[in-house]
Formats: sequence, structure tokens, C-alpha cells
Amino acid sequence: MSRENIEIVRQGWDAWIRGDVREVARNWDPEVVLDMTHFRDWPEAEYHGKERVERFMHEWLDMWDDYEVGVEDVIAAPDDRVVSLYWHRGRGRDSGLPMEFRGAQVSTLREGKVTRSAFYDDRAEAFEAVGLRE
Repeated sequence: MSRENIEIVRQGWDAWIRGDVREVARNWDPEVVLDMTHFRDWPEAEYHGKERVERFMHEWLDMWDDYEVGVEDVIAAPDDRVVSLYWHRGRGRDSGLPMEFRGAQVSTLREGKVTRSAFYDDRAEAFEAVGLRE
């Protein structure tokens, strides 16, 4: 199952890189949870349900000019989880300020659908959460 899970997560990242939110959401459970509790100072802890997560993603994309994202690695983890190491960079559409960061995402899958996606601003913390070492 880990190969399938990795491929599902990779497909989602490929779609996100293209800016295709609808395709990103194709492999989400209808009750998917986007967990931002491991992202310091993020204003909202969790986003619940496919519709709300899609709306958040559109809002995110609308905030940036010259936005780019890349994935460095996608790694199988225990308990049907997958760790993605990614980076984002762009320039604030309104502020003009540059943004660049590297983070990790821990996706939990059940029956071929992403049920939870937890984002981490500390990659070591993400690895620790799934019982792996960076």
C-alpha cells in the first residue's frame, strides 16, 4: 500500500505545482482535515471538509505573485502515512514582500483517499510525528 500512497500524494503535489486545485482534491476524502497546528503562528488550526480545504487553497494561491512550489522528496511512513518535503516561494500580491520557506506535510490515507494532511514548519518534528528520522 505504501507505493500506492506515495503515488497518490505525488499526484496531488503535481497538480498543486500546476495550480490545479480541483485535481489536488480528487484523492481527498470528503471529510478531509487540513491540520495547521504544527505551523507556528498560523491563524486557523484546522480546515475541515473538502470544500473548505479547496477554498483555503484558492485563497492561498490568490495571495501571491511569482508563486512557486517544489517537492524534494515523498517518503512512506508507518500507519498509511506519507511525508512530503516541500518548499514554497513567492511575493505577496498586496505587500510585495518575498516569502520563502521549507516544510513538511504528513498525509494520512485510508482506502486510497487522503483523510488528513498535517503541515509542519519544522521538518524534524514531522519525521518525529511518524516515528522516522530525518
